[in-house]
Amino acid sequence: MKIIYSEQFKKDLIRLFSSNLIYAIPRWVRDAKMEIKWAWQRVFRGFDDNWYWGLYHMIALTVPKCVKEMRKNAYGYPGKLKNVKEWREILKKIEEGFEAFNKLEDCPYNSKRYKQRRKKFEEGMKLFVKWFENLWD
Repeated sequence: MKIIYSEQFKKDLIRLFSSNLIYAIPRWVRDAKMEIKWAWQRVFRGFDDNWYWGLYHMIALTVPKCVKEMRKNAYGYPGKLKNVKEWREILKKIEEGFEAFNKLEDCPYNSKRYKQRRKKFEEGMKLFVKWFENLWD
């Protein structure tokens, strides 16, 4: 099967992705306006429109970074645990689970690697939910 594109589509494609200054400058101006808008939203709302357009994605990107810092700097641990080492192991599994989720797009659906990453994510998510109220230091 051969796909035939219209001439207008080809022109729009060139205009959209070209690095030619005739096309790039207006795109930079438009993008700059959006960046300013989003910066103001972050200042006054604490988040910008990008967050809720793909909230699951933003959470999945943020959680492993925060948990990693928490794991490195953990001074305390939940009272149900024996020691801080056990807490750090739990935090590591949460971190690795969310990192596995972020890599799911890199492998074909239902492949062996996909299933391994999905299983690792589900394990990390269960721990995240279980220990959610203890994610503070």
